Amino acid sequence: MHILLIGVDYKEVNIALGKYSTHHKSKGDRVTIKHLGLDGYPSKKHITVDASAYDKTYISQLFDVNQGKWEVTGCKEIEIGGVGSLYPKKKLPAEIEHLEIDYSLFDTDTSFGFITKGCPNKCYFCKVPVTEGELYRYQDIDDIIRHKQVKFMDNNFLAYEGHKDILKELVKRGIRCQFNQGLDIRRIDDEDAELLSNLNYMGEYTFAFDNIKQKLIIEKGLNIAKKHIPKAWKIKFYIYHNTEFTSIADSMNRVEWLRERECLPYLMRDINCWESKDSDFLIDYAAYCNQPNIFKKMTFEQFLVKRHTRNDRIVKSLETYKNNMEV
Repeated sequence: MHILLIGVDYKEVNIALGKYSTHHKSKGDRVTIKHLGLDGYPSKKHITVDASAYDKTYISQLFDVNQGKWEVTGCKEIEIGGVGSLYPKKKLPAEIEHLEIDYSLFDTDTSFGFITKGCPNKCYFCKVPVTEGELYRYQDIDDIIRHKQVKFMDNNFLAYEGHKDILKELVKRGIRCQFNQGLDIRRIDDEDAELLSNLNYMGEYTFAFDNIKQKLIIEKGLNIAKKHIPKAWKIKFYIYHNTEFTSIADSMNRVEWLRERECLPYLMRDINCWESKDSDFLIDYAAYCNQPNIFKKMTFEQFLVKRHTRNDRIVKSLETYKNNMEV
């Protein structure tokens, strides 16, 4: 058989497609992968893939926003999955679930995988409790690592009762690693922070600050983390903004609170931000917050002047910024 794998919108390694490839190659099938190059932002693109040369096609989609942005023609047998697809709860078949990833499909020097899956939190905007359920152990470290460095994709690693033992093993073995989905700062204690600081870690330690009402507990966790990870700008927080539930002043408050503590923000915009009357400002503000070298070195006004040639756009975004700074 000739198998086509389609990744709609992933940046690095698609674990599901990599496992399907391993499965089919073990049966002697030929495998081809195609990356559509979409991302998590609204797009006017519409991509058509002619799959008439293939016996079966697997499609993986991560973001809801890309529904309707692609179609596959010519192939009679198509399977679609992924948390952003119309079938977010679809699981890998049992015989494929724990296969190794076929890394030959991807241009990477990094391993990817989950030590744990699921999350005990029930955040209103998150699909993890629906798609993965309650927190459970999924893989051992040696089942994941195939390169000199690894990105763990756990959604709430610090909530797992055995996480300290795993951190100790990572420290002992000097494994270069990153928890790229973020860690729960509300669960951190001194031992966690010390272990994290001793990891051979890639990039910033990332946490989340999703609700301004959680500032006190976030501050408590950050103070613990900073005792062991004192370096400026080494800690980053995801800042979630949803126009239905969050004011601009709220998100700016969180961002400025982080700046005062020399922590980086990463503004994550819900899809409804693109339909907001403040969409232009949110695009500008996210571009500012999400580029560390810019955020650390210049003001938002300086960034706008550098970013835009149209004075009316600069004035409008700056006005929104100043009005909400005063709230």
